[in-house]
Amino acid sequence: MPPRTDERKKAYDNNIEKINGARMTIETQMMAIENANVNLETMSAMRAGAEAMKNIHGSMDINKVDSTMDDIRDQMDVANEISEAISRPVGIGEDIDEEELLNELEELEQEELDAKMLETPSPAVYTPNVPVYEPIRRTRVEEDDEEAELKALQASMAM
Repeated sequence: MPPRTDERKKAYDNNIEKINGARMTIETQMMAIENANVNLETMSAMRAGAEAMKNIHGSMDINKVDSTMDDIRDQMDVANEISEAISRPVGIGEDIDEEELLNELEELEQEELDAKMLETPSPAVYTPNVPVYEPIRRTRVEEDDEEAELKALQASMAM
């Protein structure tokens, strides 16, 4: 190749590099601008959301919410009481006293236990034969003689 074409080619290559560098810079700026726009839109949406929540909660406070929840609980209790009253049969069970029923049950159980106890045969009891005559009582004289013999025996053993 002649020397001029090499120079031209080199000039074109340098020009291409400059253009590519400029193009890269422009693309980077475009991405930065797009990111900035996304951030701006995000912030705008977040501001709008915060403003909407302020408007929604503006008429509410925690005391009003607690009061409303208490009212709901009270009404649920009333509804349950009404439901229980409606589900109870009419005329049945109005005069029944729980304590009276428990006492009656205890009486019936005691009667059943008594009946079982009466039906149980008594166990066979073995008693040894006991003599029917009265034992002979010793007289005082016999006791004195025995005591004297005991003392004599003790004295002889002491020697």
